[in-house]
Amino acid sequence: MQSKKNLKRELILDTSFDLFLSKGYSNTKVVDIATKAGIGKGTVYEYFESKEAIVLELVNTRAKQDYMKVFDVVEKLPTCKEQLIQYLQMQMETTAKYTLNATDFRNEILRNNSEISTKIIEAIHSIIFLHFEFIYNVIKKGISSGEFKNLSPYMATVCFMGSINFYLGMLHHGEEYPETKMFRQVDSANGEESLLDFIFDGLLA
Repeated sequence: MQSKKNLKRELILDTSFDLFLSKGYSNTKVVDIATKAGIGKGTVYEYFESKEAIVLELVNTRAKQDYMKVFDVVEKLPTCKEQLIQYLQMQMETTAKYTLNATDFRNEILRNNSEISTKIIEAIHSIIFLHFEFIYNVIKKGISSGEFKNLSPYMATVCFMGSINFYLGMLHHGEEYPETKMFRQVDSANGEESLLDFIFDGLLA
């Protein structure tokens, strides 16, 4: 059973998480978190020194859990191709969840040169690395089994993740780059299908 202190800490984290997703990082103040949680502003500071500190904890817990749960689902599928397809589908769902005000959050964190901002960036990078390692192992397994072509698993992973990340970036943040509008013809009905066809043309043996 959790102590009162732990329950209040989790309440602050849960409330902050909901507000950051719905209102955005910059538009959420500590007083907003306190009000929605039904506690005093000073109580929030008893648990976290700043709004940034709350974000760091959320990246290391809530966000990391969301991005890591894909592994448990994907690795149970029988073929490496199915694993990569499921990976993309789950990444699309998770990315969509965090898209609202994501640019605002990114700019705010990069603009703030504090030690906590650096730790937030490092935490995000650690999640990216874990995903790279996971996909690398899936592709390496597919190459070893003969399902995929005999190519560099490292370069194949770079191409796979690079393609997916750029596609998701354009899908969710394309309007930030109006100069690319003439090149973007994102069809939500088959965009990911076309991407996967392109990827597997290069991967499948």
